[in-house]
Amino acid sequence: MSRHPQVEAILEAWYDLETCAPSEKTESIRRFHHLLDQAIATAGMKSVSRNELKELLAERYNEFKRGKRQEERARLARLR
Repeated sequence: MSRHPQVEAILEAWYDLETCAPSEKTESIRRFHHLLDQAIATAGMKSVSRNELKELLAERYNEFKRGKRQEERARLARLR
């Protein structure tokens, strides 16, 4: 599924945040928040919070995460 590049970057950063090593959490959070803030500013949605934007993107994120996990399983199966 083709997505808007800015949305794709947010979804990727969200996934990275959930799957990164503990030592990378701070940088992942910073990047994720920066992308959320940038999207809010770009869209001119000054009254929208990061959490509200996350809620709006939650369904897309769940689809994205399912796809990433399927890719990872397929890659692992090829290695066997």
